[in-house]
Amino acid sequence: MRKVWIRRAIALVALGVVVYLFWPLLKEIRAAAGLYRDARWGWVAAAALLQFASYSSLTWLNALALRPFPGRIGFWRLMFVLTAMAFITSAVPSGGASGVVLRARLLGKFGYSAEASTFTLLLELLYLVVGTILVGLVGLGYLLQIGRLAWAEIVLLGGLVLLAAGLVWAGWRLLSEPRRSLLLVRRTAGFWNRLAGRRRWRPVDLQAVEARLETFHGGLRELADAPRWQFLAATAGRILLDVATLGACFAGLGRLVRPDILLISYGLIMVISSLAILPGGLGLADVSLPVVFNRLGVPGSLALAAGLAYRLLAFWLIRFIGFASWQVLEVHVARRKGSDEATGAR
Repeated sequence: MRKVWIRRAIALVALGVVVYLFWPLLKEIRAAAGLYRDARWGWVAAAALLQFASYSSLTWLNALALRPFPGRIGFWRLMFVLTAMAFITSAVPSGGASGVVLRARLLGKFGYSAEASTFTLLLELLYLVVGTILVGLVGLGYLLQIGRLAWAEIVLLGGLVLLAAGLVWAGWRLLSEPRRSLLLVRRTAGFWNRLAGRRRWRPVDLQAVEARLETFHGGLRELADAPRWQFLAATAGRILLDVATLGACFAGLGRLVRPDILLISYGLIMVISSLAILPGGLGLADVSLPVVFNRLGVPGSLALAAGLAYRLLAFWLIRFIGFASWQVLEVHVARRKGSDEATGAR
């Protein structure tokens, strides 16, 4: 509980700083709205296609992670699962738990265990977070070199990047080392069972949990022999195509932003938004995007307009598609279950 409150406090501090920097841009809202009248819609269509390609890379990354485990799911259905996760995580804020549960449920219908679902999700997050942190660190170095930000702002952003990197590193070490993770599981289960005895809650089956942990480490060992370049290529595709989507949104509003500025800003925005309390970086990402670009020389009205267009494509559109994907998957699962029951009856 203490860690949860620490995270919330850090998120609120980060949000407060970004809102303070965002405040001068409020006067640009009317000018930003005017930019949409002259938008180049061909670039907007290109941005949508680039976002689709980015999500395809994310699907490929998940498909690679799922490959060693029993189960079978097609590429497009897996993409449906990922968009459905995105929807439910935003619709039911629960620190990401709602998305994890839905992912396990849907993948379970295709033969994957809950352990495989959780493990592959952690692996996906690991690759994406490491890639984003690297881009963010490059961005900080660049900003320091050109002197675009004050030292206090550099220290704050650098602290956030290092904090995110430290949390990822500590979590990965804990999960990847069998002895440490087993010790943590036993202590946690013991604490829960003692508490459950007093509260009359359902106790944890320690043997079942340890068996799942062993399955997790077995998958980790099998993935050690997988071609690493494929995972790196899928991660790079997800991040770089998402950056290209952002660039196309700027181009659609009449301004080509240099690739280095796009990469630097994207890394910083993603690192900042990772500390958000709400899912999808909601709040911090929306506010920090125009702030960062404005600090790097992009006019405030353009930064606001392009930021809104990008968030509509990369965040809200994916969530609407995710709702439809969820319904399609539920219908497919129900039909297959009915077909299996009919076959068994014969």
